[in-house]
Amino acid sequence: MATLKPIPDSKIFPELPLSGAKQFTQAPMELLANGEVFIKRPNISQYDIYKRRNVVHLLAKSLLEEARTMEFLSAHPRSCFIQYHGCRIRRGYLTGIVLSRHSHDLKNYLSQGVGSIDKKAFMNALESAISHLHSLGWAHNDLNPTNVLVDDSAASGGMPVLIDFGSAGKIGSVLGTSRGTSGWFEGRIEDYTTSKKEHDIFAREKMRLWLKDPTFDDDQIGK
Repeated sequence: MATLKPIPDSKIFPELPLSGAKQFTQAPMELLANGEVFIKRPNISQYDIYKRRNVVHLLAKSLLEEARTMEFLSAHPRSCFIQYHGCRIRRGYLTGIVLSRHSHDLKNYLSQGVGSIDKKAFMNALESAISHLHSLGWAHNDLNPTNVLVDDSAASGGMPVLIDFGSAGKIGSVLGTSRGTSGWFEGRIEDYTTSKKEHDIFAREKMRLWLKDPTFDDDQIGK
């Protein structure tokens, strides 16, 4: 049996010297302890694949890119954007992005019969969130039913919460380490290289059609 070895921080987390740490909001310690938040970390399950391809550095790079995006969006909040509480910084490394926790994404909410949604109101709210993002000069670039959560709190009443801003970028910029989900973008993945609002519009309209008669095949959803 192979011996399990810990992965060094430097391999998977972005290093943040003191000056760099000041660029990021640090999540309050009490939030980290109460279990009511979600801490997004590097996808360690992909470590061996990244290592074989000699691209392990992309794990840290993608986390850093998304943290910067969340810092930007926190200055332009929207109720349909996932709430960002800051970053988890340990031992001089950015080790996680701290977000509000919701129980279900749209796919699971419907497939598991958790509840029903007002489809028209849901899509109107999602369209408003995407339009707000575009008004800031940004695009999401990875819209699909697993990147939209359902806020079923009494105050929200089943409205969308947009998550996973790892592919988001300024419109016209070159996409970074993350880009789209199979089946939810127009054209070929080889051509999916630039942040465009057209990517979001295509996926939004596909989601509108999907909601009329949702299917839950992972190959069709993409995740």
